[in-house]
Amino acid sequence: MEVDLPSKRGRVMAPENTVSRDFLSVLPKGIIHHIMSFLDVCQVVWMCVLSQRWRNLWRFVPCVNANFNEFNTSSSIVDNLTEDELVFRRFINWLLEHRDPDAAIYTFYLEYCIFEEENNEDNSEDANRWISLALQKRCRILKVSNEEYCNLQLDHSVLTSKYLTRVVFDNVSLDQGFFEQLEMGCPAMQVLTLYGCVIGDIKISSKSLKILNFNECQFEDKSYISIPSVTSLTMYQPEGFVPIINDVASLVIASADLNKCDASDMRHLLWSLSGVKKLEFDYQGYKMKIENNLQFWLKFDHLVDLTLGQWCVDSDFYALVIFLQSSPRLEKLTLKLEILPPNYKIPYDEHIKVQKESGEHIIGELKERSFTCEHLNSVEIISMEQDEYLANRVVGLFVDSGVTSVRFDIKFWWSQVTFWMPSFHQELHD
Repeated sequence: MEVDLPSKRGRVMAPENTVSRDFLSVLPKGIIHHIMSFLDVCQVVWMCVLSQRWRNLWRFVPCVNANFNEFNTSSSIVDNLTEDELVFRRFINWLLEHRDPDAAIYTFYLEYCIFEEENNEDNSEDANRWISLALQKRCRILKVSNEEYCNLQLDHSVLTSKYLTRVVFDNVSLDQGFFEQLEMGCPAMQVLTLYGCVIGDIKISSKSLKILNFNECQFEDKSYISIPSVTSLTMYQPEGFVPIINDVASLVIASADLNKCDASDMRHLLWSLSGVKKLEFDYQGYKMKIENNLQFWLKFDHLVDLTLGQWCVDSDFYALVIFLQSSPRLEKLTLKLEILPPNYKIPYDEHIKVQKESGEHIIGELKERSFTCEHLNSVEIISMEQDEYLANRVVGLFVDSGVTSVRFDIKFWWSQVTFWMPSFHQELHD
C-alpha cells in the first residue's frame, strides 16, 4: 500500500476543496474589545478594517490609548505647531466625537507633547477637553503623560466624576485648588500618582485617597498633607519644599527618598511616619549635621519591615542604630548600600574616590549605641561585591551588640537592578 508522506520540510498541504475559515470574525465582541484595549487608537482603527463585522467596533472600545508618538513623523512647523501635532489633535477630536454616545471609556491614557511654554495654557486646551470627555463617559482610570519639553497645564475644573478611582499624571502643572477639586469632584478617588508635576497647592487633603505617590515633584510652597484615609505614601526626591505631614492616621506603608532637606524637615517627616508598619527611607542630599540627638524622641512602635539606604552607615551607623533602638517590633531589615544604576559606567576605584571626596551625608554622635531587636529575624544587605568589607561591618555591628540569632543575606547590586527604581515607576505601564 502506498502512503503519501509529507515533504522533508514537514509541510502538510490542505486538500484543494477545503474552504478557508475566518476564526477571528467569530470571536465575541467582549474578547475583541479586550484585545483592542492593549492597542493605541491608530492600531484600533487599523484592526477594524480586518473584518466587515468589526468595522464599527472602535466606537465602543472601553480603553482609549491616545499616543502622540504614533503621529510624530516630522518636525515641520505650521502656525508655531508641528504638523504632526495638528494631525494628532484632529484625529483624537474626531475619534472622541464619533464614538458611540452610550459607550463607556473605562480607561483613558493620553501621551502628549507640548513644545512651547509661552502659550502653555492654550496648547493644553485640547488635552483638557479630551480628559473632560473621557470623564463624562464613566472613566475609572485616567493616565496623562506629557513629554519633558514643558508641562501640560491642567484645568482641574474638568475633574468631575463619581466613577474615577485612579489618576496618574506625568509632567503636569497642578495649580492651587487641584486637590480641593479632586476631593469634591471625584469622591471615589483611591489612587493618585504624580511624576515630575508642579504642585501649587498648600493644602493637600482627601477623604477617599488610599494610595498617594509623589515622584520628583516640584512643590512651589510649603505644603501640608492631611489625608486620614491614605494607607500607602511615597515621596521620592521632592523639589522646592518637603511637604509637612499632619494627618495620616491610616498609613501603613511609606517610602521616602530625600535629596534636599534640612535636619528639621527630616525630623518632622520621620516623626510623621512613626506609626507605619513598613518603611523605606533614604537620604542622598548635602552633608547634614544632626544637632539634637534623635534617640530621645523617635519611636516606631508598629514598624516590622524597614529598608534604609547608604546614608544609614554614615557617622559609624548613626541612623541605623537609631532605627534599631526605636523599632521594638522590627522583624525584617533591608540595607541598600551603594546601589548603582545598571548603566553606570564609572570604574569602581573612581567611584570610591568620588564617594570619599563627597564625604558622609550625615554627621552626628550617639550617646548610647546598644540595641536589642528581640523580634528581628532577617537582615538583607544589598552591596557591591568590592565593598564586601562594609557589609561585614554591618554584620559585626549586630554581633557586637549581642544580636546573634539573626539570619543575614548578602546580595550584590548587579543582581538587584530593580532596586534602583522605586516600585511606583512602573505605574504608567501597568
